[in-house]
This record gives sequence, C-alpha cells and structure tokens, in this order.
Amino acid sequence: MTDSERKRAQVLLVEDNLSDATHIRTVLEREGDIRVTLAQDGIRGCQLVETQRWDLVVADFNLPGRDGVEVIQVSKAHQPDTPILAMSAYSGPAFRDGAYRGGANEVLGKPVDPEELVDTVRDLLRLRTLVSGGRQRVLAVGILPGDVEAGCGGSLLKHAEEGNSIRIAILSTGAQGPEGEEVREAARRAADDLGAELLLPPEDTQELLDLETMVIRLQDAAHNLTPHITYAPSPNDVRESRRNTFKAAELSVVGTQGLLCYQAATTTLDFRPTRFEDISDSLDRKMAALSRYQAQIRGRPHLDPGLAAATARYWGRFLGYSEVEPFEVARQIR
Repeated sequence: MTDSERKRAQVLLVEDNLSDATHIRTVLEREGDIRVTLAQDGIRGCQLVETQRWDLVVADFNLPGRDGVEVIQVSKAHQPDTPILAMSAYSGPAFRDGAYRGGANEVLGKPVDPEELVDTVRDLLRLRTLVSGGRQRVLAVGILPGDVEAGCGGSLLKHAEEGNSIRIAILSTGAQGPEGEEVREAARRAADDLGAELLLPPEDTQELLDLETMVIRLQDAAHNLTPHITYAPSPNDVRESRRNTFKAAELSVVGTQGLLCYQAATTTLDFRPTRFEDISDSLDRKMAALSRYQAQIRGRPHLDPGLAAATARYWGRFLGYSEVEPFEVARQIR
C-alpha cells in the first residue's frame, strides 16, 4: 500500500442531484488520494459533520431537509478548522455573498468545471493542512492487552498518520509467568504496528485493579502527555473492571479535551455511539496489529482480526457503508 493510499483526504459531499454527485465524486476520486462520502440531503449532511471528522465539506446550497446554509453552520460549529466549498446553479452575487457570510471558504457555480473543481479542492485541502498543523496528543486506555487495538486501533492509526503522539496504557496483563510474557510481547508488537508508545503494568500485575489504583496508574500514564483526546472503554459494560477503567479515565485525565468511549468485548446493548470514524484505509493494518494476539484468541475471540473486520462493516451502515469504529462521546472534542 502506498502512502497516498494510506492517507486519503476525507471529503464529505452533500448533494441531492445524483447526476451532479456522481460527476463530482468521479472527478475527485480520479485523483487517487481523495475519498468522497455522499449525503443526499441536508439532514444526513448535518449528522455526518456532527459525528465524523472531515478534511473538506462540499455542499450544494439547495438541499432537501436542511439547506446548505444549515450544513455549513453545523460544520463550522463542530469542526471550525474544516474548510467548506459551496456550490449552486445560481450564479448571482446574492448567492455568493450569502455563501461566504454563512462560512464557506470558496464558492463554485454549476455546472462544475472539472479542472476548476480539482484546483479549488486542492487549495482548500492545503488550507486544512496549514490550519491543523499542530500535533495532538492521544491517550488510549485498556484494562487488558488487545482492548485498545480492537476498540480504537484504526482511529489510532489515523492519528499516527497525522503525526500525532499516541500513548497506550494497559492496566493489567491478566496473566503471569511465561504466558504473561507472551501477552506482553504481543502488546509491544501491536503497539509498534499502531505507531504508539506502550505503558504496561508491573510484571506481577495479574489481578484486575480497584478503581483507586486505576486512577493512580492513569495519572502516571498521562504525566507529561496532557492528552487532547482520550479513548477508554464504554461505561455500558457487563464487567466492572471495564466500567471502572472508564471511571478512572474520566477522573484522572482531567485536562483532556475529548473523551471517546469504544466498544469492548463485553459492552452491553446500551452502547449508543454518536461518533463514527471511517477506518477503511487503516482496517488492514488494524487487523495486522490484532494478529499479534493469535495465541490469545482461544480465550478472547474478540481479538480475531476477522471479527474486527466484520464489526467495522456492521457499523459502516452509519457512514455510507464504509468500515467504521463507533464511539460514545463522554466529553466533546473541542
């Protein structure tokens, strides 16, 4: 896989005219390093800008459900650094002025000229890169090795591609002796696959921890990191240890700007994600990281890479049938 295939710009296209949408998507995806997700009405467009990060939003002004102005306003409210390209068959100055006042960075009339479209999109993607040039610090917390890889491994790979600093904190190995060392080595290799720094518990930490000890461990893990984003297991879980892991993250990583909760092996049906991360370009590498735990799959079937792929496709129905990792938002990313 080439670097351009690994990191394609994620473009949301909100367009109700299927002919126009097909033309725009074909022109942009022909470039090879752009992936276009289509929403065919303003309601769906607003949902996607609320739940998914985009490198660029392209919105027609005249949309069913909610119009283009609302899509632009919602986008600016949830991800102010994401540039917006507005389009319309109306070419009058009133339209252009309204689009710019609404928050659009550029405006194109229809029918769209392919060369002008590509040039404009390239300019806006460069603007996105300049605006978001500051690196983020990311902490991912799991009670056992493999939890993080299965729950948010694809999203961590995307963070790594963006040059963000990633730290994985595991609270217990769940095993001792030769078996424990095998688990620890698998965790080290998986963290390398994800481009992350790994913090493992002391070698004698087999038993699951109480909440107070978890908080102390995670305070140590967050020391000198001050993460912008923290990933933790959902509190909607059968196992008390995973519920406590979420509580410990909530209590100890107080400076984090966003707290996202991933689906774990024992998450209940009360799991209600509202944020969906497209991991189509990183799914194969997530599965490769999970394959480090082949020796542990007998007792922990959720570490099977094939199951991870099927789960990503299942949640993909919320994001145009791509491969997706779902998250509950416990603390909104600013």
